[in-house]
Amino acid sequence: MDAHAPATHIPGYSRARLKRIVAAGNIAACAIGLCTILFPTYIYAAALLLCILLPLWGLALDIRARGPLDFEARRSRRSPLSLATILMLPALALAVRASIDLNFENYPPLIAAAAITALAMFALFWHFDPQFRGDVNQCATIAVFAVVYSYGVLAFADVELDPSLGHDTQTVIDHKRIHVSGGPKGSSVWYQVKVDPKASPAGTSWIHVQPDLWDSFQRGGTVCVHSGTGLLAIPWYAVVHCGS
Repeated sequence: MDAHAPATHIPGYSRARLKRIVAAGNIAACAIGLCTILFPTYIYAAALLLCILLPLWGLALDIRARGPLDFEARRSRRSPLSLATILMLPALALAVRASIDLNFENYPPLIAAAAITALAMFALFWHFDPQFRGDVNQCATIAVFAVVYSYGVLAFADVELDPSLGHDTQTVIDHKRIHVSGGPKGSSVWYQVKVDPKASPAGTSWIHVQPDLWDSFQRGGTVCVHSGTGLLAIPWYAVVHCGS
């Protein structure tokens, strides 16, 4: 269907209704994206889940609407029916959190898996949604979305859905630090604890920790560095409470 087809040809979705739905989705995407990046200690798990689900909802809406929605991302003439914000902001937030919260022994396999998944996603878009084939801007939007979304989803899936028991190495927290954006009054971005490098599979003393666990770790406290084989066979490690 042509992108400018009359709204009456879209069962249950007038153009005005689609504008309202997309506008609400844009607000939700901005709120979820910013909270996930800047304020992750409050609703960490829920925010990550929403970052995964909101882009999928946007894609489902595009399929349901059958044509009038697009992925236009130009600032000069932004389409009111563009799903670019709904796709991009949550995907970027998810990828950012995966990059600064998780620890992998070897990153190239994860990057390669994300690249392959992104190519497959782009191929599906190319095959089933021909409206953006001749639009370089929309192609670029989908390409970037596919890369960052694949990286974020695969990284968290490898860790959170790891079926292996893994093993723990006991150690002591020597120090804690928070990287702050925007100066002293900025919001926390990443959280790290310093342990004996011998306890880390990568041999590093500073290890990223998930924000929702930050307050439970105290300097001088005994913790364990848990190592897992990963759902995708990409080894990872994290600081956890011993016995958890």
